[in-house]
Amino acid sequence: MKKTALLFALLAGALLAAPARAQGAYAGAGVLQASTNNAEDFAAFVVGPGASADGSANGFKVYAGYQWPARFGIEAGYYDLGTYEVSTFGVKTDEFATTAFVISGTYAMPIGTRVDINFKLGIAFTNADYTCVSGCGYPFISSGRSSSAGLFGAGVGWRLAPHFALRADFEYFTEVEHLAAGSFGIYDYTTWSLSGEVRY
Repeated sequence: MKKTALLFALLAGALLAAPARAQGAYAGAGVLQASTNNAEDFAAFVVGPGASADGSANGFKVYAGYQWPARFGIEAGYYDLGTYEVSTFGVKTDEFATTAFVISGTYAMPIGTRVDINFKLGIAFTNADYTCVSGCGYPFISSGRSSSAGLFGAGVGWRLAPHFALRADFEYFTEVEHLAAGSFGIYDYTTWSLSGEVRY
C-alpha cells in the first residue's frame, strides 16, 4: 500500500504541468490488491487453534463509463476481489472468494492538461463464496452469500496518449455480507488498483 500511495504522490505532483478527460466514453481494465478480515476472523473464531488465513489477495477489475461536460459521469464495473485461503497446521482447509458488480456516480476534476483526479460513490452487488476444501461436513459445507454494499473511491488518471490513460485508484467496499459454516459476518474490503484506460 505504501508503494501505491507513493504512486499517487508522483502522479499528482510530477504531472501537473503535463488535456484531462473531457466528455465521452471510456473503458478500462486493471489489476488490484484487496484486503479484508473475513478469512482471518473465520480462522481465529471458527476453525480455532492452528489455523491461519490470508488477509489480502490479488484480483482484477474491468469497467466502462461515460462523463458529461459538467465532469459528472456514470461508471459500471466487475471486480474480482480475490481468493483468501484458510490453513490448519499448514494444510489448506477453507477458501473464500468475493466478486462484485458495481454501478457508481463519478466526478472528475482536471489538474493541468493531462491529469485528473477522480471520485466515485456507488453501490456494489457482491457475491462472497465459501468453499470447504478438507475436513468437510456440516456445518463446514460450501456456501455463498449475495448482498449489496456501499462503495466510495478516489483515484488519479494520467493521459499518456490522445486516447489512452493510466489510472490508479483507491476503492473501499463497505459491509459485504458473508456466510460460512453457519457463521454470518459483515466485512469491509479495501482495494488499490492500477488500470489501463481507453478514452473515446
